[in-house]
Amino acid sequence: MTQQQALSAREQEVVDLLLKGKSNKLIASALGISDRTVEFHLKNVYAKLQVGSRTELILKLGTSTVAGRDEIPENGDSPRAISLREAVSRIGKELRMENLFNAREEANPATFFGAIRMCFAKYADFNGQAAQAEFWWFALFVTLVTAALGYLSQELASVFTVAVLLPFLAAGARRLRDIGKSAWWLLMILVPVGGLVTLAILWALPTIHDPVSA
Repeated sequence: MTQQQALSAREQEVVDLLLKGKSNKLIASALGISDRTVEFHLKNVYAKLQVGSRTELILKLGTSTVAGRDEIPENGDSPRAISLREAVSRIGKELRMENLFNAREEANPATFFGAIRMCFAKYADFNGQAAQAEFWWFALFVTLVTAALGYLSQELASVFTVAVLLPFLAAGARRLRDIGKSAWWLLMILVPVGGLVTLAILWALPTIHDPVSA
């Protein structure tokens, strides 16, 4: 409670709505402010409570609320009277949406999750370049998820394959550009067996640096 007392009235309103599971847009609509203003207040809240994200904020306030539940009135009016299960549910939502898809500017293509973020952020971007790590981490992600879904249901695996086909091809095109090849080499995927092997060899080649810019 001592940490929350440091929050301004508006910041407390933002936190209360956040703990109710509201998105930034819903918080902005409820308070009659802009999305940018909500983000501004959240940054201040993060700094004051010494957390780095919505997930950590929910963990911190949700855990303290559950631990001190006997001190909260039983009338259910307190917006911070959330259960541990609700906190876990919200954390899962944050991990799926905020950390995976909404952090393009923080995506590091040299890491597993960073490469996934980058490839989904560039969903249909066939321009630019993709380093080995970015492409192969994303290829590993696609392979693992497809295999897991295939174990459960071939239909699920097929739906997922169709959903990630475009970002995979886009990443493959950028990888080809990174080694100095034309994206038209992707057509090799239509050649049975040998075409995919040829592409795999090309995708595994190191980056070709421009001697002028190197």
